[in-house]
Amino acid sequence: MRILIIDDEEDIRDVLQLILESVGYDVRIASNGDMAIEFQREEPADLIITDIIMPGKNGVDIITEIKKEFPDIKVIAISGGGGVQPVEYTPEAISTTAYLAAAQKAGAKKIFTKPFERDDLIKAVEDLVGKPH
Repeated sequence: MRILIIDDEEDIRDVLQLILESVGYDVRIASNGDMAIEFQREEPADLIITDIIMPGKNGVDIITEIKKEFPDIKVIAISGGGGVQPVEYTPEAISTTAYLAAAQKAGAKKIFTKPFERDDLIKAVEDLVGKPH
C-alpha cells in the first residue's frame, strides 16, 4: 500500500512517514500541492494524507484537484488550525472545524485535528486501505 503525505511542515511529514513506515506502509512525502499532484500522476498512491492549511494550494484545493483525476483515491485530512480569519472573532477551533468540514465535502473520508494519537491514525489508514502486507 502506497501512501502520499502532503504537509508544508517538515517535522509533521517526518513523523507521519516514520509512524506509517514503522507498520509497513510505503510512504512518499510532498511539501506542497503541486509536488503532490505530480507524484500522484507519476506513481499513484492508494491513500493521501494531507494537511489543509498550507501556502499555495490548500488541502481542500488539492483534494478537489486529485479527486477529479483519481476519483477512487482515499483521503485523510489533517489540520492544526490557523487560516486567514482574524483571531479576534473566529477562534482557531472554529476555523479548524470549518476547514476540515470543507475537506470532507471535497472527498476526505477521515479527518483529524493536530495533535492526534498515533494509534488513531494507523486505525484510520487500515480502515481505508487495509493493513500492509
